[in-house]
Amino acid sequence: MKTRSAFLFGAGATIDWKSPSTSDLTKILLDSGFRITDNTTRITKFIYDKLLSNGFNSSDVNFETIINVIEELALYYSKYQKEIPHSLYSCFFEPKFETELFNFSVLKNEYSSRFELQIPKGKKYDFARFAHYDQTPTELYFQYLIQGLLSDISAEVSHYSYHSESHSVIDFESEVSKDFTKWMQSKFQSSILRMYTLNYERIFKVLLEKNGIDIFEGFHERQETYIGKVSRANIPKILNDVESNIYYNLHGSAFWQVRDLDNYQLPHVEIFDSDFPHLQMNDSPATLQIEKGKNILVTNIVTGFQKAQRGMIPPIRQMQAAFDRDCCLADELFIIGYSFNDEHINQCLKTGLRHNRNLKVKIVDPNFIKNKMDEHFSIQIFPFTDQGFENMRPKKVKENLYSFHGDTFTVYTVTFGQFLKEQAID
Repeated sequence: MKTRSAFLFGAGATIDWKSPSTSDLTKILLDSGFRITDNTTRITKFIYDKLLSNGFNSSDVNFETIINVIEELALYYSKYQKEIPHSLYSCFFEPKFETELFNFSVLKNEYSSRFELQIPKGKKYDFARFAHYDQTPTELYFQYLIQGLLSDISAEVSHYSYHSESHSVIDFESEVSKDFTKWMQSKFQSSILRMYTLNYERIFKVLLEKNGIDIFEGFHERQETYIGKVSRANIPKILNDVESNIYYNLHGSAFWQVRDLDNYQLPHVEIFDSDFPHLQMNDSPATLQIEKGKNILVTNIVTGFQKAQRGMIPPIRQMQAAFDRDCCLADELFIIGYSFNDEHINQCLKTGLRHNRNLKVKIVDPNFIKNKMDEHFSIQIFPFTDQGFENMRPKKVKENLYSFHGDTFTVYTVTFGQFLKEQAID
């Protein structure tokens, strides 16, 4: 009987495949999107500077922080519901910076109450569509901005991870790709591979399938439809199948598409998977209310600080449930390049530690000791084990290898590429 090996890949897991770092994505966003009314400064840069001038440390402000601010602005300027013209927030807080931020004008349809936006003021916006779902002009403005920023992220992701039957930028012959494939093939001999990623691509899935290991990605086989060659999420299999080798994107994927399928302009949104990276700005903004009165923009990439709410949308909800289950069932869990900054993910880890006494956790992070993550674990993670406070301090086993609580936790303070090289040698 095969054991169960679970894997959680964070941003640091794909650095050796030339993926952008958090700081790289932040730099891209600071030079992306709409400009404020001076028609020079980007809104993203305006937000970044305002946060710093109000006491935030630059190390704490990144692309997710900026996107979160824009999401909150969209929520502030939304309607609570059709009969109530203002959001709950707008009843209690005074707005700031409207003069600088509102660089748009409204073009109304002379035959109906519908409208579209001109961005910047008085100029045609190539991606403008008539508003749906009773969006306010300002809410729609910020939704367009979010879509554009996420499209830039998708484009950046495609630079290092684009793959189709006819063309691929993935280097299958690189040393790190070969080392990864060799390591996972050795795991595959004795284990079911349950892989989860917080990144927006499918590199590891592609590498394994290229070498004969079938991986279920959460979707049916692709079929040609009126919206292109896409595939629907296979929700029943995600929920029920615990024996397949899987690769699930817990924070969405650049290869996913959000489609509004209702011809009557009612809230009817579905996420599809496709062969190619998708630019969110090509779609009409689609919103849902997971919590009453809070409009959530449904996107193929889940970032910012509304991840828990967006995690309620299929198939992300079912994929996160599968991760929760695997944390409780797995024999070993590899956590690679993850910063432990997403509490909804941390809760899955804590649940697994509390209820799965056989779970062995192996962390790959070159800066784990340097960034004093062992102290963070002592406070946030280790209390969920049943081993008390003994052996919470790191024990150095050898160079770049530490253990906590005996062999329950093992930490490799090397990059993923270095880790794979060592596994290949062993």
